[in-house]
Amino acid sequence: MVDLRTTKRRWFKLHANECLNGSIRWQLTAEERGVWYDLLVFSAVCSNTGMISDRDGNPFPLSFIANRLNISQELLETTISKCRDEGRLTVTDGVIQISNWNKYQSEYDRQKKYRD
Repeated sequence: MVDLRTTKRRWFKLHANECLNGSIRWQLTAEERGVWYDLLVFSAVCSNTGMISDRDGNPFPLSFIANRLNISQELLETTISKCRDEGRLTVTDGVIQISNWNKYQSEYDRQKKYRD
């Protein structure tokens, strides 16, 4: 079994139908959707996949995340707030965690044996 907390991802899956026709389309603005997808990508490359934190599980400052994503901190905060309200992510002690991270991973884990 792969430990999802310590395995960086080279890719993760998105469902096209849900992205185009799901609730994210009307709940978030185009800019906020871009931030949401960037948060998914960022969480995939962090040492604790599914979480936006450093290797030790400490939160990154929002100013650092906004700078990394090339967006304003205000847009990041608005997006986090909306995504938290909709259950897309949680924030615990400053660490952002993607809810249902495993649903983005099933193909990655299934195909891992072929990559190794």
